[in-house]
Amino acid sequence: MTAILQACGLVQRYGEQAVLAGLDLTLLPGQVTVVLGENGAGKSTLLRALACELALAAGTLHIGEVDAVQQPEMASRQLIHVAQHPPLAPLLTPNEHVAALVAFRGLDPLATQARLRDIAPTLRIDGVLDRPVRALSGGTAHKVALVLAFLAQTPLILLDEPHAGLDVRSALALRRLIQQSRDSGTAFVLASHLAEATLAVADRALVLAKGQWALDLDAAQLLDFQGDARRFEAAVLQAMG
Repeated sequence: MTAILQACGLVQRYGEQAVLAGLDLTLLPGQVTVVLGENGAGKSTLLRALACELALAAGTLHIGEVDAVQQPEMASRQLIHVAQHPPLAPLLTPNEHVAALVAFRGLDPLATQARLRDIAPTLRIDGVLDRPVRALSGGTAHKVALVLAFLAQTPLILLDEPHAGLDVRSALALRRLIQQSRDSGTAFVLASHLAEATLAVADRALVLAKGQWALDLDAAQLLDFQGDARRFEAAVLQAMG
């Protein structure tokens, strides 16, 4: 199976500190990879680097067949990144953001609207589609950004703390959306700190500590935890050191 993302030797520094210290990462279609780590471990930096939003200090990165170091704009069209604080335009409504997404990504307008009618109620934003983003709560704006990600039809979605600000119903709806998209071949990278959510959706879990992978658990190893979030948390904390 051809990798949707291939990263080798990623290095990113803030001053003298190497936040990413030579990371390798391969993502396959339909794979959900969760990255865990303490605050400040570099999870958000990693996602921004994978999204071609940061110039790497060293390393190679390919998104599909595209060299993301040499052609970051072309590579970025193969993915969508939902940051912790998505840069939505405050004066635009969610419907206007959808129209902009359709124009930028070259999507089918009718198919996108049909998909929006399916997804919006699941995350309970169907009642705010014509309100400007500045009139929405932070949690609702975050859900708008998540909906846009699932409408974009990219082979790779990067989500930074996607459960932040979500109630239980919305968190479960997000889990179902991730599982449905994974079954259609979309690959995901989620930066998270939630053990239970990780066990529910992950095909692979990585722990980032001191710029390196401190733990790498595949699907079979995750199943060994049998949904025991406390035991999984203990393994993650031990890896963090």
